Amino acid sequence: IVGPLVGATPGEHLSLTGSWVNDPKFGRQFKFRSFTTTRPTTLVGIEKYLGSGLIHGVGEVYAARLVEAFGVDTLAVIEETPERLRTVRGIGPKRAERILTAWSEQKVVREVMIFLQGHGVSTAHAARIFKAYGAESLRILESDPYRMVRDVWGIGFATADRIALKLGGSEQSVEAAQAGLSWVLQSML
Repeated sequence: IVGPLVGATPGEHLSLTGSWVNDPKFGRQFKFRSFTTTRPTTLVGIEKYLGSGLIHGVGEVYAARLVEAFGVDTLAVIEETPERLRTVRGIGPKRAERILTAWSEQKVVREVMIFLQGHGVSTAHAARIFKAYGAESLRILESDPYRMVRDVWGIGFATADRIALKLGGSEQSVEAAQAGLSWVLQSML
């Protein structure tokens, strides 16, 4: 497959939307426009997911220990009853805290990507927006979606306007007019 896989990690299942292309160098490839992920549900999948480097403080060894301790409920334990992590051999307060912090950060990435893709924003644009704004992406887009024109490489006024409208903005807004005028003036330089 070919495309920006921001937020996808080993062990997850992907559902892709796109088309097959023939690349002169690499041959037949599936070029996707968007994707959704599903957390793994098998023991092997959960272990790969956690051991992939996604969660700081969990490598292959601790991933195996967690899966051994909690089985298919491992991800639910991290999400819902994280205090149980300390019952696993070698996980003390510091490691448990690192695991929870990394888990929260990944959750934010996933939520932003799902929100943007759910509003028709392409995976490539969603990845650029998240790279520029991080955890503040949704707040920034809700308050000033036209800010993307200045801050996000590859997003011009037309794209920002299309995204703003998908997020519930108005073509008649003062922000749209200001951003459009600013973009026209900058493009004349």
